[in-house]
Amino acid sequence: MSNRVRILSLPIFRRHWLYHAWQDPQSATAAKPVKNWRDGVNLEERTQLLSEKLQLWGWEKLLKQWRSMELAKERSIKSYMYRLAQAVLAREEPEETFLKSIPQDLVYLQIIHPSSIPEREVRRRLRLLTKQRRRKHSMRMILWAATAAPLTLLLLTPIPALPAYYCLYRAFSHRQALAGCRSLTDAFSHNDAQQLQDLRKKLLEFQTAGHKFDPMGWPTKMLQTEPRYLDLLESVSPESAVTAKAQIVYEKKKLEDMVQPTMVSSAELDAIVKPQVRLNNPIEDAEVMKVGSLYRINNLLEHVAKARKQAAGAMFPRHVNG
Repeated sequence: MSNRVRILSLPIFRRHWLYHAWQDPQSATAAKPVKNWRDGVNLEERTQLLSEKLQLWGWEKLLKQWRSMELAKERSIKSYMYRLAQAVLAREEPEETFLKSIPQDLVYLQIIHPSSIPEREVRRRLRLLTKQRRRKHSMRMILWAATAAPLTLLLLTPIPALPAYYCLYRAFSHRQALAGCRSLTDAFSHNDAQQLQDLRKKLLEFQTAGHKFDPMGWPTKMLQTEPRYLDLLESVSPESAVTAKAQIVYEKKKLEDMVQPTMVSSAELDAIVKPQVRLNNPIEDAEVMKVGSLYRINNLLEHVAKARKQAAGAMFPRHVNG
C-alpha cells in the first residue's frame, strides 16, 4: 500500500511556523529490497543501484552501533557517546525533521491550517520552504557524504567510529529531507497545472461563445499554448500534450498516480492557536497539548519546543512588545 500523509500548519511566533507531518499507520509502505547493482541495464543504473546498496549498508551499520550504545552500561564509554549523540541530534532543525517525514510515494496529501489564515498563504509558505531547503539539503548531503567517505575506513577497525556514523547519518538525513522537498514540489506543481488547465477550459468556453480576447493578452497566449504554459499544461492533460514525448510523460505521470494537496481549513485549530495572538506571544505548552490531543499527535510538543526556541529563545517571553 502507498502512503497517505497529513500536514499540520502551526503558527509559532511572528513569522515562524511549524509544519508537522504524519502518516496513516495502515498506509505505510514496506521497504523494497535493493536490486543487485550488476543487474543494471546500463552504467547509470548500475551506479545508482551501487549507491543505494552502499547507503543501505552504512545505515544498517549505523543502526547496529546505535543499538549497542543505547544498551551500554552506565558510565561506560559507549553510554557517554550515546548521550553525546542524543545532544547532537536534538539540534536538528524542525524544517529538516518535517521534510524527512514526507515519503516519495504519496497518494494523498492533506494540509490542515487555522481557518483565519488564507489557504493561499499556507500554500505560499510551503512553496517557499521547499524552494529554500532544496538547495540547502542538496549541498549539505554532498558535503557530509564527502566527509564520511574517508572516515568509513574506521568501520573496518575495532576503534569506535562515532564520527563516521554521524557523518553517514547526516548525509542520509539530508537525502531524506531532499526527497521530501521533491515530493511536496511535485504535489504543488501538479496542483498548479490542474488549476491552469481548468482556467484554459473556461477561456475556451468564452471563446466558443464568441468572446474576443486581446491578441497580446495572457488569455490569448494561454489558448495558443505559449511555451511558458506548455510544460504545465502537458503535465496534466493529454489534450494539451501536442507532442508524442509529452503524451509519454503524461501517461507515465498518470500511472504514478499524481497527487494534489487537499487543503483543510480548521476553525477548531484556529480557536486553539489564535494566529493573531501569535504575533506578540509565542504558542504555549497548554495550547500545543490541546492541538496534539485534537489530532492524536504524541510528539508534537517536542517539535514545537524546538521551533519555539528557534523563534523566541529558550526562555520565551509571555509577551513581546513591538
